[in-house]
Amino acid sequence: MNKLSFNSGPAIVVTAAFIGPGSLTVCAIAGVEFGYELLWAVLLSCMITIFFQNTVAHLSFKSGQGLVELFNNKLNSSISRYLFTTWVLVAIFIGNAAYEAGNISGAYIGLKKFIELSSFNTAQFLSPFLNYFIAITIIFLVWNESNRLIKNILGFTVFIMSVSFFFAAILTKPSLYELLKGFLIPRWRPEIWKTIIAVLGTTIVPYNLFLHAALVKHDLNRLQFSFLKRDTIIAVSFGGLISSAIIISAAGAEINQINSINDLGNALYNLYGPNSQIFISIGLFTAGLSSAITAPIAAGYVVEESFIKNENRKNLKKIAIYFVIITGLAFTVSGYNPIELIRAAQVANGLLLPGIALFISILCFPKKDDILIIKIRFLGLLILFLFFTVLAAKVLFL
Repeated sequence: MNKLSFNSGPAIVVTAAFIGPGSLTVCAIAGVEFGYELLWAVLLSCMITIFFQNTVAHLSFKSGQGLVELFNNKLNSSISRYLFTTWVLVAIFIGNAAYEAGNISGAYIGLKKFIELSSFNTAQFLSPFLNYFIAITIIFLVWNESNRLIKNILGFTVFIMSVSFFFAAILTKPSLYELLKGFLIPRWRPEIWKTIIAVLGTTIVPYNLFLHAALVKHDLNRLQFSFLKRDTIIAVSFGGLISSAIIISAAGAEINQINSINDLGNALYNLYGPNSQIFISIGLFTAGLSSAITAPIAAGYVVEESFIKNENRKNLKKIAIYFVIITGLAFTVSGYNPIELIRAAQVANGLLLPGIALFISILCFPKKDDILIIKIRFLGLLILFLFFTVLAAKVLFL
């Protein structure tokens, strides 16, 4: 159990979930519009994500319950439990279905571009079928609910993303001095507040909290909390590396505007040749695929916990998973472009962060006889609640 292995811990699923086409697009926009200025925001978002994810992992590990179960147990009336469960279900279904459309679209764009670069003869023939191929692949992977298989696949995709975007960033030959300034010196100009909260919102994803807690709950018999902490730190750090590499690549691409991560690939192609675009295409495909796997799984876990006393909860879970996948596919093949919606969702996620911090604070409210570290953790959650509230207010009202 002391061996550092992604195969043994659930946090790699969290990383694969938040590194999707939406987060890649937000990071690319941050790089194009502000250069290296917002690298510190990626570092900060990763630190907060590690804190949040370790907190919910500890809650689930200690109680053997998911977040929906834990919060429902704190509510005294059946009406409040019903309202809370309804709110969570609606938020998860709407949000994850929208994300799934963007995830499948991102995987499609990356795979199509890779095929075009590899074989011009087959690209036109295969293109109409790629969305269906991706959806069928996702359904196949989640069919048997093998957490170990899924974690292995997601660990591999995160590794491929890391390599792809890391090499794309190297091609731009960034200045080490400018990189250090970007990571270590926060910038708070009013014109970047919205992008700051988008970067935070695309990393600190609400459904990842439910997903991480559920994965810990299902693996209790073979997990140790000391390993869970290391697992989260390593996995989320990989996500931060990918996000940073995207910002660096975009900052060095010498373009004035970007609407999607595919624009970054085209810009790098013009500057550095076809190899750079291959890196972006592979990275985009793996990012879309990994997030397209995790979004429906998260929805399924939330449904299962919401109907924990229902004997048909397993079937309801599967229905939720396939509903999210099919809805995402339907939006994709209908020609609807979800990129703008996904970009707005990152900001919306950021604006929800005060509520997320408050939600976790309620679950972590300390007792008089709790040890000091638990009280410090609660204080940290309150400080984050205030920080997110101030930042959200700046975006909404200033």
